[in-house]
Amino acid sequence: MAVRMRRLALLAGFFVLMVSLGAVPGEANALSDRFGDKLLHALAYGLMAALCFRALVAKPLPRAFMTVAAIALLGLVDESIQSLLPYRNASLADWCFDIASAAIVAAMLLLLDRLTTTTD
Repeated sequence: MAVRMRRLALLAGFFVLMVSLGAVPGEANALSDRFGDKLLHALAYGLMAALCFRALVAKPLPRAFMTVAAIALLGLVDESIQSLLPYRNASLADWCFDIASAAIVAAMLLLLDRLTTTTD
């Protein structure tokens, strides 16, 4: 149980760090220019999806759906915060990338879970 709580704490900490960095004027744009906005979204929300999937307690398929829902909510919070900052803007495309990244990671972890629990 402690491992699951650490994963949730890492998820929360990473989200707060990500939102905080994005709130620094010019920081998000500099990172986006250097690495690509969509790649950053895919990596960040994919990592958060992996942490979330491994932290939740449920059967694998519902856990995958809960993971995508939780990450969609975090993405919505992130985009909402961005809409409040005068030097940032919210993007539906970014939110869709967040959700797609979460779905891909959740599907991969679901498949991995099924492969490792299958008995011959």
